[in-house]
Amino acid sequence: MADTPTHHAAIDLGSNSFHMVVAHHDGHQLRIVDRIKDMVRLAGGIDRAGRLDPAVRERALASLSRFGQRIAGIPQAQVRAVGTQSFRRLAHPAAFLVVAETALGCPIDVISGSEEARLVYLGVHQGTPVGEGRSLIIDIGGGSTELAIGADDEPELTETVPAGCVSVTDAHFGRGKITAARFERAVEAVEDRLVELVRPCRKLGWQRVIGSSGTMRAIASMAAGGEDGARRFSRADLERLRESVIAAGHVDRIDLPGLSARRRPVIVGGLAVLEALARALDLSDFEVSQSALREGLLHDLIGRLHHADPRARSVAGLADRFGSDPDQIARVHDWVQAAFDQVAEGWQLGEDHRDLLLWAVQLHEVGRAVNHHHHHKHGGYLVANADMPGFTRPEQRFMAALIALQRGKVDTEVLDWVPQRMTPALERLGALLRIVVTLARPRSDGAMPDFVLTPGKDGLVLGLPPGWLGAHPLSARSLEYQQRKLGKLELKLQIEEMSGTGRAQG
Repeated sequence: MADTPTHHAAIDLGSNSFHMVVAHHDGHQLRIVDRIKDMVRLAGGIDRAGRLDPAVRERALASLSRFGQRIAGIPQAQVRAVGTQSFRRLAHPAAFLVVAETALGCPIDVISGSEEARLVYLGVHQGTPVGEGRSLIIDIGGGSTELAIGADDEPELTETVPAGCVSVTDAHFGRGKITAARFERAVEAVEDRLVELVRPCRKLGWQRVIGSSGTMRAIASMAAGGEDGARRFSRADLERLRESVIAAGHVDRIDLPGLSARRRPVIVGGLAVLEALARALDLSDFEVSQSALREGLLHDLIGRLHHADPRARSVAGLADRFGSDPDQIARVHDWVQAAFDQVAEGWQLGEDHRDLLLWAVQLHEVGRAVNHHHHHKHGGYLVANADMPGFTRPEQRFMAALIALQRGKVDTEVLDWVPQRMTPALERLGALLRIVVTLARPRSDGAMPDFVLTPGKDGLVLGLPPGWLGAHPLSARSLEYQQRKLGKLELKLQIEEMSGTGRAQG
């Protein structure tokens, strides 16, 4: 089946496996048309200093090249790839992302653990019949374990624990040797990392426990004697499997129906993580979902494309929390949107840039809740560090950087907050926001002049009505200041009076 404009792809670059799912969306339902999985074991190739083993690096790039071939016919706006815990561990992620994105042919978003948990929850919630009450979702990955609790479309709690099947196996079962003492030490080490999560989880409570991803499916299959697609297992099953792997004595000798050769080397770490969770949260019965992060990623992507974007809710919630002036926000929003429309084609800016810019506008005054002095710096810090479900780290930092760049001296270190591929757009949108914020300084509906913006490769011409600068000396001085400062954003601002035709005069 050839790819069509209704095809969407979600790519989950996990610590153990890389997964891709391609689905057809008819406007109402998703139908999976293709799946690809590569066991890359990225987590096992990262040392304590965050350096990536060359052989693992090549294995990852080879997998990404295969994925890239598969998505070549799908519009890039309908493809989303995310990196999880192992990408977060890399000492120099930007350098690897450059070659990884080249191999894949599309951007890779490195997401936070909390966002990973939200997407897992979304995937499980969409793919599993919902009963009464809350569900506790557990996803044991290669480098981390995600927890989420909720009953509706969005979770009420999301947490991540830096312990997964690969990382725990590597840390506690060196050379593949398994003993009861080693297993107990592994469980206790994970329990130590769960201490701060127990109280908030218990406070919310849950009526059912649902596991997702390969480790949980493998445990269910082993508990059912090798039954493929098994959907339940108990605490007693977990204890029986623990005794079986300890009796094997070595990962190579684990021989249980339902355990694949590819998962055998890391299953002991996965069992230790689940045992720790069962003890800490007093879990007794487990269901297993066939959906996970990649399905959540698909639903989230389609929501973004069809105006059900969780990022909009996050922005509105943060704006309400810090009590921004709604009248000024509305003014700047309208004027920024008008400015963007004038430069978008010339600067090759897309709808994703428009969204991030307008969301930044909604939040550009949140720093005033801390202090009026340097409020742009306070606002940038707040947005960079807030919990904002739906946003990737680069997206969130892009907005934070725009807010930090809106006024005052241009701190070029802010440009380093985003991946290099996003820097040109950040410079241009930062300049655009500075100009509008400068013109909107009087905080009055009648203060904004009609203006024309003409973009160039290295500059921007701002056309203003004849005589306007002379009649508004404060704004004129502020614009002269911007002319001096925008050079740090690699952009030259030229200010001219418009002719009667509405064009700037040369």
